[in-house]
Amino acid sequence: MRALVPTGNQMNLGNLPEYWRVLAGEFRELESLPSLDGRYLLSARAFDEAQVAGPRTYMAVIKYLGVARDNHEALLALLKHHGATLWAPWSLLRPTFEAAFLAAWILDPDVGRVRRIRGLRSEVQDFYEQRKHRGAFKALPELRTLIEDSERGEEQDSLKTYRAEAAQLGEPFDKIHQRIVVTNELPKLSFVGGQADFAAFLEGTWRLLSGFEHGYSWALLRGTHQGAEAEIPGGASVHLVIDDDEFVIAAKTTYFLLACD
Repeated sequence: MRALVPTGNQMNLGNLPEYWRVLAGEFRELESLPSLDGRYLLSARAFDEAQVAGPRTYMAVIKYLGVARDNHEALLALLKHHGATLWAPWSLLRPTFEAAFLAAWILDPDVGRVRRIRGLRSEVQDFYEQRKHRGAFKALPELRTLIEDSERGEEQDSLKTYRAEAAQLGEPFDKIHQRIVVTNELPKLSFVGGQADFAAFLEGTWRLLSGFEHGYSWALLRGTHQGAEAEIPGGASVHLVIDDDEFVIAAKTTYFLLACD
C-alpha cells in the first residue's frame, strides 16, 4: 500500500500494512463461516442463539463488524487515491474503533446470559436513538401526530418485546435501557485485564479520534507535524502534515480491538 501525503512526501506506515493483511484474512474467514441453520454445531454462538435474545445478539455483532470493515476499507481507499490528509483518515478510524469496541464488548463475557443481555442493550439503545431522531421532527405540526401515533404503536410492539426479553433474562428493563458508555466499559474488557495503563491508553486513543471527528484544534495539533510558519495579522499561518507515528499508533490500537472480536 503506497499512501501519499498531498505534499508529496511518502508516509511511513511501519508494519501497519501487515495488520491490514491480517484483518483482510479474518474478514474472509468470517464470510466463510457456516450457517447455523439446520446444523448442530457445539459452539457458544449456537447455544446463545437457541435462547432468548440470542439471535439479536449476533446480528448486532455482525452489524458492528460490518461498520468497522466498511470504514476500514474506506480508509485504505482514501490513503491510496486521495492521500493522508489532515482530518479524514482519523475520522474514518473513529467509527472503526467504536464499532470494534461494541462487538468486543458484546462477545467478551464468558457467560452466555451476559452476552445476550448486552446484545439486547445494544438493540434497545439503537431503538431509543431512532426515537430521538424522529422526535426532532415533532416541532413540525404536520408530522407531530404521525410520530406520536408511531410511538404508541412501538409501545405495543417493539418495547413490549424488549421488556419481555429483559424479564426472561432476569434483568430489570431500566438496566437494559442504560446507555453504553465507551469510556466506562473499556477498562472492564477481559483482555484489558485490569491494566490501568492499557485502559488509559485505549481511552486516550478514543478521545483523540473523537477530537478529530469533531474538528477540535487540540487533536489536530497532537496528530500533525508543524512545518513552515509565517506571521499574518492577528496570528500565524502554519503548514501542517499528518504525524506518521501518531497515526500508526492510533490505527494499531484500533485494529487490536477489531482483532479481539
